[in-house]
Amino acid sequence: MKTTLTEFQRNFRKAREAADRGDPVIVKGESGEYVFERRSAPAEHRFVGVDGVFGAVKLPRDKVSLREKIRRRLGTKYGNRRRRTA
Repeated sequence: MKTTLTEFQRNFRKAREAADRGDPVIVKGESGEYVFERRSAPAEHRFVGVDGVFGAVKLPRDKVSLREKIRRRLGTKYGNRRRRTA
């Protein structure tokens, strides 16, 4: 269904019925054409049905804690100097 912007606004119910039937409604405006059509509701999980396309990646569990990693990085950065408390 092709229509102008003014006719689309006046007869929105007819355009909606056409979109519900599956017909795209092309609205001609001043700056270009717009397409009004019905889309199905998005799935909760975007990757449903593409299990065979993507492989599962599992990173190995590191035995060193995050706190210890930070200590080691800071130790190499500052030359393993410790602050002395009085």
